[in-house]
Amino acid sequence: MSTDTTAPARPAPIEDTDARWAPMLNEWAGDLWRRFHRTRNSDDWPPEWLLPAAGVAGMLLVALLLFGLVLPLLRWIGRFLVDAVDDGLGWLHDWNLTHVVLDPVREYLTAHSAGLPIDAQTLWWTWCTAGIGLFAFAFLWRAVAARLGWVLFGAATVAMVWATTTGPARTTTAGIAALWWIALSLFALRRPWTQQRVTVHLPELPWLARILQRGE
Repeated sequence: MSTDTTAPARPAPIEDTDARWAPMLNEWAGDLWRRFHRTRNSDDWPPEWLLPAAGVAGMLLVALLLFGLVLPLLRWIGRFLVDAVDDGLGWLHDWNLTHVVLDPVREYLTAHSAGLPIDAQTLWWTWCTAGIGLFAFAFLWRAVAARLGWVLFGAATVAMVWATTTGPARTTTAGIAALWWIALSLFALRRPWTQQRVTVHLPELPWLARILQRGE
């Protein structure tokens, strides 16, 4: 009985045929690829180092995405939100746009309150209370009368702003008043969330009933 003691063939060594770095790198890469291909066809595949190497590469990729893309994006979003909130708080603190609408209405009511049994201050607060009440009834209970009153209230407000403001700013102030009213009307005149179902009863058709009875 003879045994084969022939040693397994070793890969051919890299021949140093060219001292330049590009050919040497090409030969080294070809030898590495041949070694990898032989190992893949053997029973020792996958090698023990492959899974840890893949895990480390995945962690490095996740870290690269996290620190290179996600964190700068989150930092930019946070800075944008802080600036937006700061600007919004400054706008609310100013209330300049509300003064554009409210001041002309108050001046109009003050100028046209002569001869009434109430003073201009009471007339002004009555007007404000009426607007808040109409908006509340139209928004919460969707009352038809409140919605009609809200439409008339908005039209009268825009008309008073137009009549009181003089000069080139008249159109601008009336437009701002209409914009405020439209924005609030999105809530006051909204449609109900639930869809109403309508049941329609069709009239009886005697001739169709007779045809169906004959078919049976």
